[in-house]
Amino acid sequence: MTHRTLTLAAAGLAGAMLLTGCQDETRLTQLDQSGVSTEELVGEEMTLTNEVDEIFGEEFLTMGDEQTVVFVTEMPEDLRPGDEIEATGTVAAGDLFSEPGDRDRLLRLTDEITANYLVNRESEPYLTEATVTVVE
Repeated sequence: MTHRTLTLAAAGLAGAMLLTGCQDETRLTQLDQSGVSTEELVGEEMTLTNEVDEIFGEEFLTMGDEQTVVFVTEMPEDLRPGDEIEATGTVAAGDLFSEPGDRDRLLRLTDEITANYLVNRESEPYLTEATVTVVE
């Protein structure tokens, strides 16, 4: 029974690594909220497809209703909020903006409300070293 359960869980996790089609939350957010251990996801390559919520310079963007953070290797030219994208990167987790100076850096990229929101978020999974392409 345990072997079968573990096999089904592994199959579900493997199947979850690729997501296509627009939805409200990114697959990474869904997995995080479903009780899948973040440690199981860290270091895995994952592809997320969703709409861009906000773009923060050349460094990162947020996507989906829960504003999953995606650190990009190279921001596509002419990328705009609302564009449907596919982001493939490595899952990491942690408190993203907890270092001294992060709030000031964010204030150079966005408004005060958004900067405060990003700084005050709890530890969470995110994508790093992501390649981003616009889905047409």
